[in-house]
Order: sequence, then structure tokens, then C-alpha cells
Amino acid sequence: MKQQPKEHLKRSLGFGSAISIVIGTIIGSGIFFKQGSVLDSAGNSTLAILAWILGGIITLAGGLTIAEIGAQMPYTGGLYIYIENIYGRIAGFLAGWMQIIVYGPAIIASVAGFMSILLTNFFGLGTEWRIPFAVSCIVLIGLMNLLENKISALFSVVTTLGKLIPIAAIIIFGLFWGNQNALGQTMTEINQSTGNFGVAVLA
Repeated sequence: MKQQPKEHLKRSLGFGSAISIVIGTIIGSGIFFKQGSVLDSAGNSTLAILAWILGGIITLAGGLTIAEIGAQMPYTGGLYIYIENIYGRIAGFLAGWMQIIVYGPAIIASVAGFMSILLTNFFGLGTEWRIPFAVSCIVLIGLMNLLENKISALFSVVTTLGKLIPIAAIIIFGLFWGNQNALGQTMTEINQSTGNFGVAVLA
């Protein structure tokens, strides 16, 4: 592994801000709208829950792997640096461009699009407002990232709490007031797709 230049980064984020960024990155918007597709692909509630558990284990393994690699390579650059050091410059170059051209824009567009759907539905607006809302969200968050780190960190804390509160409510109300016969139910009120358990895990 080649030597990397030693950077002196400014530690401007506290523990709470760092945790909120990690939680906000891992718990995305999918947890609020993916249940239908998971149930549709799995076919019954028991397999759907198993798909969530297996997907969580796979994600945990991936996260621990990246954490171990990051501890061994404490340099700026993230995945690009990791792949370059492990597999060579060409693989690192391709990974970097993939993140810039495909992965990053796709994630930004999907999250902004989902947010615009929620906003228009919440305020009872027409579908013609979805694209303006999505573009405005991308521009505003882009401008926010030009400011000091503490501002974006505060925004991350607020939005993470905004996600954790409804998730906690779903868990609490589901445990104490949910349908105790939910396991083993076959999905009959949704359109059955041609998917299977593997597709449900992917979803």
C-alpha cells in the first residue's frame, strides 16, 4: 500500500453530529415506502420480516468492512482511496467516476423526488409541483454545504431526529397495539409480482 500525504483535517463535528450523519445516511427514505414492494416480492409477512433481517445483516457486514478498511487507511477520499489502494489506480479511477456520474446523482435525484412526492401529497398540491420542489431541495442543500460545517451538522441532527421519531412511534405502536397475528399472513390485497425472497432482500 502506497504512502498517502498526511492531511491535517479540522475536527469541527462533535460526537452527536457525527452519529446523526451516520444514522441519516444509513436510515434513508426507503424504510418509509419500501414495505409494499418487500411484501409484494416475499409473498407473505413472515418472509418479508426475514428479508428485512437478512438485508440488515448484509448491510451490517458491509458497514463493518468499510469501517475496518477506513481504520487501516485514514486518508481523505473515501471509497476511491480504498479501492485504489486495494485493487489499483484503474479500479479506483472507475470507482470515483461511478460515484460522481452514477451513484451520487441517482441517490440525490431519488431522495429529492421522494421528498417532493411527500410534500405535494401532504399539502394537497398537484403533480406539477413535484419537479420544482425537488430541484429547490437540491439547490438549497447544495448551498448549505457551502457554509460552515456546524450549520450542515445541525441540519443533519434535526432531520435525523425527524426520521427517528416516526420510526420509534411505528415500533412502539406496533408492539403494543399492532396485530399480533401478523406473522404467516399471505399477501392478497396487493398485486403479486414475479419476485421472490432474493428480490425482497434487495428491496
